[in-house]
Amino acid sequence: MGFKDSVLPKLTMGVGKFSENRYVKVICYGMMAIMPISLVGSFATIFAGLPFVPASVRAVCLLGTQIASNLITVYTVIALAAVMAKECKQDVITSVIMAMACFFILTPIRSFEKIQAIEVSYLGSKGMFVGIIVAMFSARLYAFLIEKRIFFRMPEAVPRAVAKSFEDIVPAFILLVTALVLNVLFKLTPYGNMHDIVYTFLQRPLQSLGSSIWSAVLLMMLAELLWFFGIHGSLVTSSILTALFATQAYANMEAVAAGLKPEFILNQFFMDSFKGPRALALALLLLFSCRSGRLKTIGKIAIFPSFFGITEPMKFGIPMVMNPWLLIPMTFSAVVSILIAYFATLIGFLPIISLNVSRMIPPVVQGFMVAGWRGALIQIIQLVVIILMYIPFLRKVDHDDLAAEKQGAAAA
Repeated sequence: MGFKDSVLPKLTMGVGKFSENRYVKVICYGMMAIMPISLVGSFATIFAGLPFVPASVRAVCLLGTQIASNLITVYTVIALAAVMAKECKQDVITSVIMAMACFFILTPIRSFEKIQAIEVSYLGSKGMFVGIIVAMFSARLYAFLIEKRIFFRMPEAVPRAVAKSFEDIVPAFILLVTALVLNVLFKLTPYGNMHDIVYTFLQRPLQSLGSSIWSAVLLMMLAELLWFFGIHGSLVTSSILTALFATQAYANMEAVAAGLKPEFILNQFFMDSFKGPRALALALLLLFSCRSGRLKTIGKIAIFPSFFGITEPMKFGIPMVMNPWLLIPMTFSAVVSILIAYFATLIGFLPIISLNVSRMIPPVVQGFMVAGWRGALIQIIQLVVIILMYIPFLRKVDHDDLAAEKQGAAAA
């Protein structure tokens, strides 16, 4: 048996199980749900930075950025609890309320003279991992209690809305008491609360791993390598990217909103913006460089979607999947693109990215929005480099296709 018959099915099954894992899906789709908030906050930051904007309007815009970044963990708890509730087929509103209550119990309240308040840092990027853990655990525990029918059973004559309120009393009691006990136990530690423990032993080490360019390179390579086998690589690696790079992205946004300089070069916004215009580069080659009628037709179909980063017409049309001639440029084009942007940032040409701009915005325009003319220039350089990477390999595919077309025409 060859690779296709023996190894590939096992690889597909293993990766499929990982991507379909309940908790991986919750993190993936939950973090996708908060993206609109960060996009709006980023647009507010862009608008606030325009030179002609009055100071009063700039202040309002920066408030929008602060609401988006400094409360990002609150939105994360809501989103992940809601997704987990849907995954477990339980009541979404109740799950979200329970998760928020547990999160606030585990978040320290500071006293400032006569004022008691929660530090904003625990609601921003610093508290994100606690938010993820609490949201998933509380929503899953609530679902478990309901599934096991651990609640007050009301008579059939009681209206459903009223019965539901009474049914939630026991699960709410168990969840909140659990959170209160955990709060007491965390207070007995030298760190004093769950946030500082998680930040010290989980979030900070992951941030250190996420600050490594080799982590970024490996994940970019893995995502495209999985695509080679017909597996949606970006979907598989998205939860890992979130764990390693999301907190740095929101920390940068918080810094800008506070009038400080962002410090994390490698972050999720950077990765999303500078993976390179690979779809557009390949579509342009198919349309203007290839001589094969089939590849030119695929280029005509793919050119418009490629402006928005959509590669499926080419992935399955050329095909790129299981095509050994395109393995090298397909796997390494994202890696090279990230390296170009990374070193451009290291030498001070490209500013550190603190804005979230949709991946669906066409290349160059997206680069300009996220980093001004320098970002646009970097994406143009990436486009040229990717085209040069694909040319020798695509030429072989084109040559074989053209020969097959000529042979078919001669036979007819």
